[in-house]
Amino acid sequence: MAATAAMDKTHYDFIIVGGGTAGCVVASRLVQQHPALSIALIEAGPNASDNPQVQDPRAAPLLHDTDLQWKYTTASQTSLGGRQTPYWGGKLLSGSSGVNYTAWTRGHTADYDRWAGLVKSSSWSYNELLPAFKRSEHHYGDDAQANEQHGFDGPIRTQSGDFGFPLREPMRKGFETAGFAFNSDMNSGDPNGIAPLVVNWHQLQRQSSSICYPMEGIHILPNSVVSKVILEDCDGNTSKKATGVELAGSGKVLHALREVIVSCGSIRTPQLLQLSGIGSESELQKYGVPCLADLPAVGKNLMDHPAVTMFWKVRHPDKGLAFGSPAFNNPNYANSLPMDWFVTGKVPDEQLEMACKTDETTFETGPRSDYELTPMYLTNGAVPAPWLPMDGEHISCGIMCLSATSRGTVSLNSTDPHDNPVIDPQYVSTEHDRVVLRAGMRYVMQAMSSPAMQEHISTETPPPGLQPLTVDSSDAELDERIDTLAFPWYHAAGTASMGSVVDTECRVYGVQGLRVVDASIIPLTVTAHLQAPVYALAEQASSMISSSLKAGI
Repeated sequence: MAATAAMDKTHYDFIIVGGGTAGCVVASRLVQQHPALSIALIEAGPNASDNPQVQDPRAAPLLHDTDLQWKYTTASQTSLGGRQTPYWGGKLLSGSSGVNYTAWTRGHTADYDRWAGLVKSSSWSYNELLPAFKRSEHHYGDDAQANEQHGFDGPIRTQSGDFGFPLREPMRKGFETAGFAFNSDMNSGDPNGIAPLVVNWHQLQRQSSSICYPMEGIHILPNSVVSKVILEDCDGNTSKKATGVELAGSGKVLHALREVIVSCGSIRTPQLLQLSGIGSESELQKYGVPCLADLPAVGKNLMDHPAVTMFWKVRHPDKGLAFGSPAFNNPNYANSLPMDWFVTGKVPDEQLEMACKTDETTFETGPRSDYELTPMYLTNGAVPAPWLPMDGEHISCGIMCLSATSRGTVSLNSTDPHDNPVIDPQYVSTEHDRVVLRAGMRYVMQAMSSPAMQEHISTETPPPGLQPLTVDSSDAELDERIDTLAFPWYHAAGTASMGSVVDTECRVYGVQGLRVVDASIIPLTVTAHLQAPVYALAEQASSMISSSLKAGI
C-alpha cells in the first residue's frame, strides 16, 4: 500500500478524485504501465484496509450506518406511498468494493451490445469488454468454457462451490420446477437460469480494489473531500480545461499537469461536477454556481435495481436449515454467504409489451434478463426485516428488477461538498418495473410451493398488518407488498451518462483534461450487480487513457 501523499506536494500528472472501485483500478493500471507518472488518489473516507469487518465479507451487514459508508436517505418516493429509503455506499479506500456483499455477476451480453449501439462505439460491446472483464479476474474454474470467458491472472479472485447447506438441492429442485434450467456459469454472457453463486472472496478475505490492485507509487490522500474541479478558459475562451482540484476546508489547490479523473460514484460524481459548474445552467443558478459547461444531463438518468424480499417460515428450525439456528453449525458454512444460487430470468414479451403501452414507451425485442432471484438461508441481510429475528426460523428470497426503466435524479442540496445531495430515484415509477417485480415474486412463490421446498417450509411470512401472499394473489396484493417493502440494492448508475455527459473515451463534453470513470457513465441498465461491470469499465478506461499517453495525445 502506498504511503499518504506529502502535504507539500501540489503538482501531479493525474489527479483521481475518488478512491473507490474504479478509482483504485485506474490509478493502479496507470502507474503500472507508466511508472514515471505522478498520480494523486483523493478519497473522502479513510484507509480501512486493516479493519477486520472490512476484511471479512461476512461482516457486510455490520458496516451499514457506520462511518465507512455514506449515509444517504432518498427523497420521498411517490410511487412507494411517500416512503423514504436509506441509501448506502462505501466511504473508504476501495469504495463500495470494501463494504458490499461481494456478488460477482456480469449481466447479459445484450446489455453491453445495446450500450455500444447507443453510443455508436464497439469499445463498449460485450466482445470488446470481455478482455477487460478477464484482466480484472482470477477465476475459480478451469473448464474449457471458463478459458474462453474468464481470466486467471487478474487481481480479483472469485469463488463458487457447494458448502453443504441442507437446502441447496431442495432449492435447486424448487426453481427447476418453476421453469428455470440449470446454468453452470452465469458469467458466460447469458445469466438466465439457476446458477451457482459467485462471489469475490479468497480464503475468507474480501477482494476489494485497493487490496488486490497494486497501489505502490500512488500518492493517496485519505479523509480528503474535494470542493470543486478547477476549470480555466482555453482555446480563446471557447471551451474549458480542468487544471486541478480544490480541497474542502483548507482550500488547498492541487494542480493536474495532464488530467483530472472523477471517480466518486453515481451519487457524488454528479454532485462534484455540479459544484464545479458543470451541469444544467438553470439548476446551478439556484445555488449561485456559475455554469462553466452547460450539460443538462448531469445528475439525470439515475437508475438502480429496486427489490422486494419475501420470507418463509421453516417447518423444523431445530434441523439447522437457516442462519441463527444453533444447529446451523457446520464449519464449512462459514466459507460462504448463506446461499447457493442466483436465479435469473426473462419476463414473457407479451407482459412487457403491455407495460410499454402503459408507460408509452417502445418495447425492444431480443435477448435480455429482467429479474434476479436470490434465495437466502437467513432473514436480515442487505434488506432488513426488523419484525423477524435472526433465529433460524425463516429463510428469504430477494426479487430484484434488473431491467428497471424508472429513472431518477441527483441534484444539489447546497454548495457545501460535505452535504449529501438530493437523491430521488423514483423507484418503481413505471409499469415495466412493477410487471417485472410481480413476475419475479410469482416465480419465487412457485418455487417455494414445490414439493421439494414444501417439505421444509410452510407459509410466507408478511410484514405486520399484511396477509401472506400465494401463487393466487392478485396484482393489487403484490403491488401492496411492493409499495411496503421495495428497497434499493445500491446499484446506482447513469448520472453522468456516456453520450450525454461524457464521450466514448469517458471525456467530459466541453471540458479538456477531465474524464469520469465510474458507474455514473453507464448509459442504460446493466442487468448485474455492478461490481464486476465497474471493474471492467475501469480496466477499459485505463487502457484508453494509457493509449492516449503512448500516442502523445
